[in-house]
Amino acid sequence: MKTKLHDMTPIEEGQTVGDILPVFANVAREVTLGTPNPECAGCRKPFNHARKRRRAVRMYPIDAPFPIAFSFDICGRCAALHQNGGADRDSVLAAVQAYGEGDEARQ
Repeated sequence: MKTKLHDMTPIEEGQTVGDILPVFANVAREVTLGTPNPECAGCRKPFNHARKRRRAVRMYPIDAPFPIAFSFDICGRCAALHQNGGADRDSVLAAVQAYGEGDEARQ
């Protein structure tokens, strides 16, 4: 049996968040609040002129009473690992989930 490293469920191609979570069904626009994370949510290295934000991983809480999403930026290396799929993707998603939950990086 394969062990999952994270609790995230991907949104399949052709689906929307509203298809999975009814609270998002009638959302027409979004508002962004807060500041972007200063370091990569995957590898925890700080963004700078050499390491730029390349993608964002969005997490939607399943038990939210209102539509809210959390967006975490990742660097190009972590984006490439995510794109590879398999264990590479799982490791990036597990790191982003830990980042979102406030867990310290294990090195």
